[in-house]
Amino acid sequence: MLYDDKRTLTELRRRWFYVALLYGAVLATGYWAMLQWWPASDAVRWLVLATATMTVQMAVLRWALQFNHRPAGAPLYPDLGVANGMTLTRGLLTCLMAGFLFGPTLQGWLAWAPALLYMTERVIDFFDGFVARYTSRETRLGSILDMEFDGLGILIAVGLAIQLDHLPVWYLILGLGRQLFIFAIWIRKRRRKPVFDLPTSGHRRLIAGLQTGFISIILWPLWTSQVAMFAAWLFAAPLVFSFGRDWLVVSAVIDAGSEAYRSARRRAKLLFEQWLPLAARGAGALLTGWMLWRGDTFPNETAWLAGLAATLLVLGVVGRAPHWCWHFWPRSTPAAPDCRSTMACC
Repeated sequence: MLYDDKRTLTELRRRWFYVALLYGAVLATGYWAMLQWWPASDAVRWLVLATATMTVQMAVLRWALQFNHRPAGAPLYPDLGVANGMTLTRGLLTCLMAGFLFGPTLQGWLAWAPALLYMTERVIDFFDGFVARYTSRETRLGSILDMEFDGLGILIAVGLAIQLDHLPVWYLILGLGRQLFIFAIWIRKRRRKPVFDLPTSGHRRLIAGLQTGFISIILWPLWTSQVAMFAAWLFAAPLVFSFGRDWLVVSAVIDAGSEAYRSARRRAKLLFEQWLPLAARGAGALLTGWMLWRGDTFPNETAWLAGLAATLLVLGVVGRAPHWCWHFWPRSTPAAPDCRSTMACC
């Protein structure tokens, strides 16, 4: 490492210390706020879990400071930049959210806290990459933080949804999907088995976005367990399919370059992007019309059917999402988001 880079890395570590202090101050304030609502033992547990999450994030940040340069490689930037600051804000929100794990049942406005924290984190995630490109400050550090903070945030949010009885316990496997995928690849390499690169795809990022959006909504305290569990099965299907297909590709079971695979993929796109969204919109509209015609005679059943109708309508709309993605950010635009990345690796 060049002398200038060593000096810059020292400066970055000083800034890391300030970030850690800021995290600690916010968590201390959160602990004080929890004392106003919970017994001291529950508030301490909140602080311990939030601090443990912060420790993991700060360890990742300190290690990754050496990559605070352009993706192609260049001298280190002496500061973290606005976009990385936004990513670190996302990490702080995840710490606050982690404190609610294994805690008492949330009451009143506090019941909305996990959902609001995760939804805010998702909104910031939508913009931090754009800010990095707009300010010409895309870095490997930003990519690492984005990847690691995303995985940790999803895992914690899924755990909270399970705690609320809004997701089944098996959904935790999907929350650990990225980590399990990378671990399985590591095992294959250790056993000296072939590992193939994933081909580009316009749907992996879409499926990842659908999952994080679904988890954001499923954390709302207003859902009944019946509606939430039905939606969990429905939204788990595309994620399982995506992970399964990607694993078959990297493990050489499927040849992604073969004509048979491409033909099957074209047929699948036709089914999932055109026919199924059309059917979902029609079914959702019919269910909604039937409930309006019948009236709210059976509240529990109506709530379940309303959730089903809304889910079908949403699926019908998002089935066209790949076209929206390329409409707003066409492939020829340098600032286009990476719609080819995978939830397993992003």
